[in-house]
Amino acid sequence: MKAKPKAVEKAFKATLERLASSNLGWVIIRVPVDVLKVWGARGRLRVKGEINGFAFRTALFPTGRGDHFLLVNKRMQAGGAVRAGDTAHFRIEPDLEVRKAIVPAELKRAFSQERSLQRWFDSLSYSMRRWFCDQVVQPKSSAARLRRAEQIAEYLLTTMEAERELPPVLKAAFARDPRAWEGWQRMSPTQRRHTLLSIFHYRSPESRERRIKKMLEEAAARASSRGREQKYERATVSDSFEELE
Repeated sequence: MKAKPKAVEKAFKATLERLASSNLGWVIIRVPVDVLKVWGARGRLRVKGEINGFAFRTALFPTGRGDHFLLVNKRMQAGGAVRAGDTAHFRIEPDLEVRKAIVPAELKRAFSQERSLQRWFDSLSYSMRRWFCDQVVQPKSSAARLRRAEQIAEYLLTTMEAERELPPVLKAAFARDPRAWEGWQRMSPTQRRHTLLSIFHYRSPESRERRIKKMLEEAAARASSRGREQKYERATVSDSFEELE
């Protein structure tokens, strides 16, 4: 059984910087804490804390070199009154609270037709489950919420089935690009899951084809000889929904 992180709080100053390997404008800080020594964690670690007194909940991500970084999203930047290039006061500690997403009735109804989908949904991270649930409850009318729930259930089912066995369109794409297949094999199960979700998020064949093309480029780059830190940063950022704006 995986040991829980140690409940130790750390305070420090850090300078916000733009993530060089991201074209989405993400801002990060390098965490000046030995995460393994202080909290007993090697990989991603959920944390809570403050930036200049503004409370947040997010995660630390490994760089692949033994240290970690923290994404400072737009809400955190606004709350802490900082931007890239500024130095801020941080206080962080492991977030040990068990978080549960409240599944709306419409989504439960959609899941009732496919029990395995319910179990698969439950295996997603809290932030991802919360995001999908929020999408269902946004429409005002019950009919619209039900349609949204059915669309999301179909989307999740397609992803779940692709995770079990790649669909013909992806098999053909990888057959044309062995380098991309090598990069795909190097991904963690979570990274592959998020990539599949990003593909099937698009409903039109044209949009999916464009996303598949982008995925092939990213997977091929992963198989190349690029710097290890860049590969880890791009990979670990995709593992979290909390920081997406």
